[in-house]
Amino acid sequence: MINQIVRFLKGYVRIRISSQEPERFLNLCAKNNLLLFQIEEKNGTCEMDISLSGFFKLQPICRKTHTRIHILRKRGIPFFFLRNRKRKALFMGLALCFVLVYLLSTRIWNIHVDGNYSYSTQSILAYLEGQDIRHGIAKRKLSCADISAGIRENFPDMIWVAARIRGTRLLIAVQENMDSMPQEEETPDPKPSDLVATKSGEIMQMVTRQGIPQAQVGDTCEKGQILIRGVVDIINDDGQLVRQELVPADGDVYIKTAYSYYKEFPLAYEKRVYTGKTRKNLVLQIHSLEFQAGLPGHPFDHFDQVGKFHTLKLTENFYLPIIYGRNTVHEYQIVKKKYSKEQAEALARDFILRFLDEIMEKGVEILENGVKIEVTEDRCISRGTIYGLEKNGDCVPLTSQQKTPKAEEPEEQ
Repeated sequence: MINQIVRFLKGYVRIRISSQEPERFLNLCAKNNLLLFQIEEKNGTCEMDISLSGFFKLQPICRKTHTRIHILRKRGIPFFFLRNRKRKALFMGLALCFVLVYLLSTRIWNIHVDGNYSYSTQSILAYLEGQDIRHGIAKRKLSCADISAGIRENFPDMIWVAARIRGTRLLIAVQENMDSMPQEEETPDPKPSDLVATKSGEIMQMVTRQGIPQAQVGDTCEKGQILIRGVVDIINDDGQLVRQELVPADGDVYIKTAYSYYKEFPLAYEKRVYTGKTRKNLVLQIHSLEFQAGLPGHPFDHFDQVGKFHTLKLTENFYLPIIYGRNTVHEYQIVKKKYSKEQAEALARDFILRFLDEIMEKGVEILENGVKIEVTEDRCISRGTIYGLEKNGDCVPLTSQQKTPKAEEPEEQ
């Protein structure tokens, strides 16, 4: 590939030779270091490519071997300039293009941040913008060392920052201190507490691991009621109560709770029907300037607009401030329709299932679904009660006024 590019830049010609001694011609070319390539034999003649400089060295070899040369094609930059030597506007455009690419290559058009977790990319870019480091800034105004030091100073959790310039991109790689990121704190020793109901309902299951239960399965508890008392009885060998100690109440209490459900929606609705008519506009954005090619506006009353854009880049790291793409406007019509009874019931069931999913995400086990669906002439109504089994109770620390009960002293006989 590189050799082909070099050949094109220097120029080469495709020739056909007619000779009584073609082997001697080729041997003399090799002896004089004249490179021939793409050699083919056609109808008793030979065709080959030779560089432009080598072509002018063939005359003495042709005299020795009585060879005639016919030029078939001319390829390369020298011939291009020769053919277009009178087209001054073309060369001025090429020169302007090279100057423009050079000027664009002296600025930053893409800032990429990698390795950040606790700090968002937007927050880092906002800091850089506050330091006048933004897209379009000249490379000569940037100091990678100062950028790295500034980010480390303003984002304390970053223990390592590296900034480098590649092409027209500013690449910032960071490494955060993972030890300073939020971690689970060690749970301190629990304080004496009661397990108090957070909801009202019928107790369906109850397991007490520590404390004295204040209710049992089948009872109906009220919100705020103590379910497990944070007290432990200390009994001696004679079975007498020595004292009571306050402890953190621990246990699992599951209650049956009721969720009221009500939802209604009209049977009549509007639906978008796309007509297939579209209007396309080409969009070109150069930095902050935007140009559109196409008919201005569109005759559609109802439409959706979809855009597809790309950023122009010459290489992987050579981004240009040029965005190109296309806007496509799709026309649609609003058609009034009405759900049938079966469609309305199916949609209502879908709403109910979504509601059940939301409840189950909270750890509730569904026991009974008592929702009924009713379809009238113009509406669909869903109403009823859903019963679920969920964990109930929250630990409430005991107040300082709650003292540990003292056991009575046994009377002397």
